[in-house]
Amino acid sequence: MSGGELYGLIMAGGRGTRFWPVSTRSNPKQFLNLLDDSTMLQMTAERLRGLCPDDHVLVVTGSSYRKTVAAQLPWIPEENVLLEPMGRNTAPCIAWGAQALSRRAPDGAVMLVVPSDHSIDDKAGFESTVRVAVNAAEKGYLTTIGVPPTRPATGYGYLKRGKRIMDGAWKVAEFKEKPDLKTARDYLDQGCYLWNAGMFVWKVEEIIGSMRSFLPDLAEGVAGLGEVTFPSADRYRELPSVSVDYGIMEKASNVAMVEALFGWDDVGDWPAMRRVGVRKGEVILQDCGSCTVYGPGRLTVLLGMSDCSVVHSNGITLVMSDEHAQDLKKLVARLEKERPDLV
Repeated sequence: MSGGELYGLIMAGGRGTRFWPVSTRSNPKQFLNLLDDSTMLQMTAERLRGLCPDDHVLVVTGSSYRKTVAAQLPWIPEENVLLEPMGRNTAPCIAWGAQALSRRAPDGAVMLVVPSDHSIDDKAGFESTVRVAVNAAEKGYLTTIGVPPTRPATGYGYLKRGKRIMDGAWKVAEFKEKPDLKTARDYLDQGCYLWNAGMFVWKVEEIIGSMRSFLPDLAEGVAGLGEVTFPSADRYRELPSVSVDYGIMEKASNVAMVEALFGWDDVGDWPAMRRVGVRKGEVILQDCGSCTVYGPGRLTVLLGMSDCSVVHSNGITLVMSDEHAQDLKKLVARLEKERPDLV
């Protein structure tokens, strides 16, 4: 690649609160085998191994998960695991990773950024999409991957496709926040809107330059972290907590989008498990509609239920209607105050 070698950065610091009671503070979603025999982190890392050498894969995660990452990804060098003292959103995480890569690859590198907890159904399609994105990145674009929508989803942000800049890549004409149902249906009908999957490809020098332009305090703060893989909590806490979409992508003029050549789901809550075809445990349903059931090693019987999730884990049973799936995060926040032993 003319822009330098490809490196992958996996963001693995989330809590996964909308998957409680299975996902907890000590063992969050990305470290669980919710979809397969492999954990979601392992599945993500394996996808990157087809694109870059093992020592080109970095993971940013919480400091308390160092041993978990080492156990699940023993092939990743210890110095490639960057440990956050606390979560500060995606821009600090990415800025820190870019700063580390600028030192390791002073002659230039291209950086692929992916979340650790998404479902992708076609590894070859993912690799082909990334290669198109790398081509756009080498032309100086901050490149994001857009997923063709299959339903009027209200839980995702959207990208409006603009002018074509090369085969398989377009300028991003507009970023759209999560829409209401009517607006999401309009987006689907228009055919020029894609889901914002939160995956990015860019040259390291390009994203660092954009940080300096749009988030100068963050750029300065990250530069001050030095070459450590575990910075001081006081210094890291001072970094602005902002998403890379809001802080940079919505402001920059050189933003491109490539269309995903794979099926994708962010698997963000229990109802999403139905979309990816996962059901765990023995289940008997009678006169039921669409339900998510998760209860490994036990029998769950549902009668006359629809649009709900039933989850057994850690001695806890959660019964939740789909319309309240997004509110599970609020419940977990309440439990952290009232029953911290449960979360």
